[in-house]
Amino acid sequence: MARISSRPKKPRRHLTPGQKLSLTAALLVVLALCSTVFLNFRTDRADEESVNADGSPKWPDAVEAYVSGTEDSYAAPFYNEGLAEVGQYSRGTPILLENWEPFVTESKNEYYHAYLDGQIGYIPCGNVTTDQAELLTETELYVRSTVHLMKQFDDLAIGPLVQQGTLLRIVGYDYFKPDGNVNMYYIKMGDEFGWIKSEYVVTNYSDAMTHWKEQEVYQEMHVFRGDGWGGGDAGGLDYWPHEKGDFAADGNEMPQDVYAMYIPVNHLTLDTVPLYLEAAEGTAINAFVVNLWDCSYLSEAYLAYDSPWLKSYNLLDSYTVVNSTDECARAIKMLQDEGYYIIGRLSVFQDAPLALARPEWAITNAMGTPIQIGDYYAPSAYCRDVWELKVGFAVEAADLFGLNEIQFDFVRFPDYLQSYIDDGGVEMKNTYNESRAQAVQRFLTYATDVLHAHKVYVACNVMGETSNYYVAPFGQYYPAISDVVDVICGMPYPDSFGTFLDNHELIVPYKRPYYMMNNFGKAAHNRQAECASPAISRVWIQTWNVGNYVYDAETVKREIVGMYDADEPGGYMLWYSNGSINIVDKIRDALTIDYRKLYDEALEQGLYLHEYMGLSTSDEQEGA
Repeated sequence: MARISSRPKKPRRHLTPGQKLSLTAALLVVLALCSTVFLNFRTDRADEESVNADGSPKWPDAVEAYVSGTEDSYAAPFYNEGLAEVGQYSRGTPILLENWEPFVTESKNEYYHAYLDGQIGYIPCGNVTTDQAELLTETELYVRSTVHLMKQFDDLAIGPLVQQGTLLRIVGYDYFKPDGNVNMYYIKMGDEFGWIKSEYVVTNYSDAMTHWKEQEVYQEMHVFRGDGWGGGDAGGLDYWPHEKGDFAADGNEMPQDVYAMYIPVNHLTLDTVPLYLEAAEGTAINAFVVNLWDCSYLSEAYLAYDSPWLKSYNLLDSYTVVNSTDECARAIKMLQDEGYYIIGRLSVFQDAPLALARPEWAITNAMGTPIQIGDYYAPSAYCRDVWELKVGFAVEAADLFGLNEIQFDFVRFPDYLQSYIDDGGVEMKNTYNESRAQAVQRFLTYATDVLHAHKVYVACNVMGETSNYYVAPFGQYYPAISDVVDVICGMPYPDSFGTFLDNHELIVPYKRPYYMMNNFGKAAHNRQAECASPAISRVWIQTWNVGNYVYDAETVKREIVGMYDADEPGGYMLWYSNGSINIVDKIRDALTIDYRKLYDEALEQGLYLHEYMGLSTSDEQEGA
């Protein structure tokens, strides 16, 4: 029998039309939210599935290609989805196309839908290729700057000299630089093949035969100066800009101003380097010049280490070797570990052992015997074998020891050479019939190109005389050298100049350090304006006494400030040939100053540095 409930039945409720409408709306909202969440989830999953690990879209028919240039430009524009330009990209840049179907605008312009540099947008169809061989559109070029071809793009071996205006057939290239230019072209010239940097060639003969600032600088200054001293015609040199080194991104950053101490080759040892570190402590010194190959005079010929490079030439026994390679590396690492910028110095064309060991490379008499000119025998600056030997050593040392910079010294011909030539019977090894200044500039061009490939800066020491407007008889011409190297290092030691008259005043140079350095700096500043790519100017400073005239801290300050007052900042290097650390103690007060910082502050106030520092420019000394 069914149980009968005693609970009374409630009457059934009926929703009003308004309640039914509200409930329906609520259900629709819930369904919409669920649908949105589901769709977003599906979209997110789809987005995840359509993007590669590198962020590029997963297009089913994607095509890998390259940006190509045009006859007028080595770059191409890239546009966003609204066809607004968002950037220029150099030829050779990888690009991903959605497919080969072009997008055609109403104005009939054709674009590919593409992915580039994290962006999706459009690129003109004419700026795309899948064949890297098609990127190089140049077929022939003309030489703008007389240089040597290189036998290999990554080697030292020197090929033939190619003169300005020479037509070259383009065979290939090594790689494109970020601006779309080729780094080095592989070329054919007659039956010769070789490599040449792109900065030395142009597309037409007329441009090739034009000089930098043809009229106002080249003709009116350089050509006008001619060759008054036998060093060469200033008009026969190259003044187009040369690429300067910038290796900060490679971990090699040059200080804005270098304040350097000098370590002679025979002091670059594990026992002596700590003494130099101790001397530099508490000063503004931020660099060391370490002498690696010193051949100053007949009685001195030192190598800092047992160079494998020189050993391969059977030349190692011609020199006194100071360290093993390992010992030299450890000595230099002591300096590097303390954060110092390291400059490796080597003598180039003053090298008696080399001249005597390789007379076929040397300046000789008619019989082929090396001749002593002044106080040394000299390998010829015309001889390309000497170039390869010296630059090969520089590359080896830079790579072995992680050097920041290579400084070439004695990049010149011997003093008094002309008198020997006038007497007759001198064999110079001048294969290419060059002037002395041409040989010097072309050696530095070669050396700089090679060392830049190793991410190393290049410096060259020049005589104080070179700040004058003429080509020096030994082949140094300030604008031609500054244009090529990264750092030009004047050696305007007051002691090296002879007494002269200035406005009826008798000047004894070693007693006028501020005056001499300031005059040198002003003249050098004028020379810097005569080339397209001037180097940093960093000078050597005299530290030794002359007679009763003392080069103390105040004197050295005036030397340094003299250069800064001439608007030629860049720093200094202390010269003391015997490497006496006692000299550093004598001038310590001059070495604690950050001259660049004070120079910038003085400029802001419209003052000369000596005024801002309250430093007297008087060079008078009691009893001197």
